[in-house]
Amino acid sequence: MAKDQLRDFHLFAMESALPFGIGIIKNAKTGGFQKIMDVIKLKDPFSEFQADGETSAKKVRDKIDQLIPGLGYPVVSVDVTVEENYPDYESNDTDSLVSTLNRIDRDLDQLRRMISNDSLNIHD
Repeated sequence: MAKDQLRDFHLFAMESALPFGIGIIKNAKTGGFQKIMDVIKLKDPFSEFQADGETSAKKVRDKIDQLIPGLGYPVVSVDVTVEENYPDYESNDTDSLVSTLNRIDRDLDQLRRMISNDSLNIHD
């Protein structure tokens, strides 16, 4: 349980808090305290700060990952399920194979007839 909380906190720090913090710093550098206040007055300042800091946060995560792989881009657990429902596919595949083999057989019969008819017309 503690490992899951630590992993979740690490993911939150890298994906949300880091870009947010860098976004605030970038706005402070470019426009000072007034620029930060202008962004805070917007409808969704959190997303705005995150968007402003995302490119720099990516660079920071890349550098962290170069030092310690997996630290900058934390591993995210996923659930994978496989459903094996292929009854239609198998029957269609079998039907397709049978029809293809029948077509090949007809073509071979036709080729045999052509060869045997041509051989009768050949004079020594």
